[in-house]
Parts: sequence; structure tokens; C-alpha cells
Amino acid sequence: MVPGKHEGLVSLATYQKIQTRLSGSAYAPARKDIRADFPLRGFVTCADCGKPLTSCWSKGKRKKYPYYLCVTKGCPSRSKFIPRHKIEGEFETIVRSLQPTSGLFEVAKTMFKRAWDNRATRADEQAITLKQDIVRFDKQVETLLERIVVATNTSVIAAYEAKIARLELQKKVALEKLELSAHSQQSFETKFEHACNFLASPCKLWESGQLHFKRMGLRLAFSEHISYKKDEGFRTPNLFMPFKMLEDMSMTGKEMVPHG
Repeated sequence: MVPGKHEGLVSLATYQKIQTRLSGSAYAPARKDIRADFPLRGFVTCADCGKPLTSCWSKGKRKKYPYYLCVTKGCPSRSKFIPRHKIEGEFETIVRSLQPTSGLFEVAKTMFKRAWDNRATRADEQAITLKQDIVRFDKQVETLLERIVVATNTSVIAAYEAKIARLELQKKVALEKLELSAHSQQSFETKFEHACNFLASPCKLWESGQLHFKRMGLRLAFSEHISYKKDEGFRTPNLFMPFKMLEDMSMTGKEMVPHG
């Protein structure tokens, strides 16, 4: 049984989506050996072997120096030390490149708001349909109960009872969908205030100086690991949809809200 208040078919689907999201999209998982010294550890991968880069402090004559490196056996880039300031400096350049202009961000925000309003309209329409379905299920059950009262054939009674059970299940699913829909009816500003703040200025999390904020920024901006090769730099990163959309709009020079 799926844990939680809702235990119907919809909850099961939602639960499965949540589990898939938690297991499949945690591209920058929290690990005990990740410290604030190396926020990119476990997220940046080696361009040659695809394995996550590790990190270390190397002791010099007078002090220790921070490095990222690949330790995979047989990899051409194994044990090639990459200074922390170099790789993190280049990464910060990528993060800064995600910063949209104020005009472009307002265009994107308008598009997101329009999509949210359209979804809210569809949710209202679905709620009306669900309420009508619930009333219809109740009427059908009431009719079947009246038929059972006057029926004498046991097979007919059993068929009526089976149909009532199916209708009750359908009603339960409809009620659950209706309740879930009611819970999701929040304003755009309430739901996406923090997300919009991050989209407007993704650098703030990276520059916060706090490891959990930096790692959060990685999860929000990048859809998968980003690879790095010494002396060549980062490969082109794959971004999550909002940043990808902003990037595409910026490259095509769109300054008006698209019709679609």
C-alpha cells in the first residue's frame, strides 16, 4: 500500500512518479565525503571515462593545494590534477551565462504564467466533470440497490453487487482526483516564487558559500552530470527545460511573447 493519506490508484501513480524522480534525477547526491571544499565533486565527470571526478588536497612544500582528478583505472586522464580554482572558475562562468536579461526573464515569466493559467483552467474543467461523474455513480448505485431489493435470482443479485463494487471504486478514484486537484489550486506567485527568483539569478545559490545551496543549484539548473577534460574545459551542459528555453530564446533573439 502506498503510504500517506491517499491510497487509491491516483496516489499510486503519484507515488511512483515521486520515487522515479528521487532515484533517477538526483544527479548531485549528497555524500558523506563531499565537503564545502569541493562542491563539484560527484557532479562533474571525466570527459574520457564518464566517471565522476574525485578531489583531494595535495601537500606542497609550504601549504596544501586543492585539486579535482579522475582515479579510474585505465582512463587516459587518470591522476591528471586539475586545480580547483580553474575548474570552479570555469564552472562559475557557465552559471553566469545562465543569467537572463531582465527583459528576457519577463518574457519567460509571462509564458510560464500563461501556461499555469491554462493548466488551472483545465483543472477547473476537470473538477466539474469529476463532480458530475460522482453524482452519476451515486445515481447508478441507487438504481442497482433498488433492483437488488426486488430481485430473486441469486445470479442477477451477484451481478448487481459486482457492478456496484465497480461503481464504488470509480467513485473513490474520482473523489481522490477531485481532492488532489483542490490541493494543487495555488496561485502562480505562491507556487513559483522561489523558482522564479532562481531563474532570474542562478548565480546567487552558487555564490552563497554554503554547500547545500550550491548543490541545490546544480540540481535545479542541470538535467545531468557535466563532463570536463583537462586543458579543454567543460563539455556543453544539458539544462533543465526553463534554462534551455531561456537559452534558445536568447540565441534566437526573441523579444516578444511567442503565440504558441
